[in-house]
Amino acid sequence: MAKSLKSMAQPDAVALRELAAADPSIPPAVMPSAGSEVVNFRVASSVVDQLDAAADAEGTTRKVIITRALAQAGFQIPQPDLEDRTPRRRRQLARRAA
Repeated sequence: MAKSLKSMAQPDAVALRELAAADPSIPPAVMPSAGSEVVNFRVASSVVDQLDAAADAEGTTRKVIITRALAQAGFQIPQPDLEDRTPRRRRQLARRAA
């Protein structure tokens, strides 16, 4: 059975109002120009606890802590990977849940 294609209908007035009311302080997404990949590795829980503590103390993410350490070790890390690009709203919701 063939899949039906998504409608190319124009957004309705409600959707346009929601977009207009979006938080302008949230920067637009930046797509990496050279591509990216996910690295997933297993470490002891105590290491994760230390990463979390360091990230919380700096108000940043595990990824930023790890990429800074890689940069200090001599790896060439693109600037966007050294920055916390977590959407602010998502971070605020995560803090409330903790």
